Amino acid sequence: MLIQFLIALFAAYLIGSIPFGILIARALKRVDLRAHGSGHTGAMNALRSAGKTAGVLTFLADAGKAIFAIFLARQLTGDEWASALAGVLVITGHILPIYTRFHGGMGLAPSIGALFVFAPLALAAIIALWFPLKFFLKQSLYASMSVALLLTPILFLLRADPATFLFGAAASAIIFARHLADLPRTRSN
Repeated sequence: MLIQFLIALFAAYLIGSIPFGILIARALKRVDLRAHGSGHTGAMNALRSAGKTAGVLTFLADAGKAIFAIFLARQLTGDEWASALAGVLVITGHILPIYTRFHGGMGLAPSIGALFVFAPLALAAIIALWFPLKFFLKQSLYASMSVALLLTPILFLLRADPATFLFGAAASAIIFARHLADLPRTRSN
């Protein structure tokens, strides 16, 4: 059981590390996302630097890798705690991917994919809050930081199971910290 648990977690990190944004932007537009726009490898920079098709495909691939990693963890272990930790590690792999020297995305698309599996109602609430926050705060970075802070209370209000709550708290902290680290770059633009 321990071996399957460790394999599931290691696989989740490696799956999260797959830089779909780089691969898709390069295939469609011959653009290296690390040298364009924000320099991040996720869906938002793919959208801005390589167009709508690249952005949508990157979002779907990045959300999909979280869904796949969580289901793989469930198949290998049958354990919800392993699934929750796999969700955290796929986000971590997306942000700090081993394949690109730890230069990745912001973690939003894999978080959305994981929430789709763990707490679809919480995901709907987060999406419903993000758009008005983006409108009032004028930047997607601030809206994303705000909903990251709101995820844990939303999961609490929805009475999420302990493993999902752990995932949500960890994902919130990781996403908030990643966006906080990007504030100086955003303010200088």
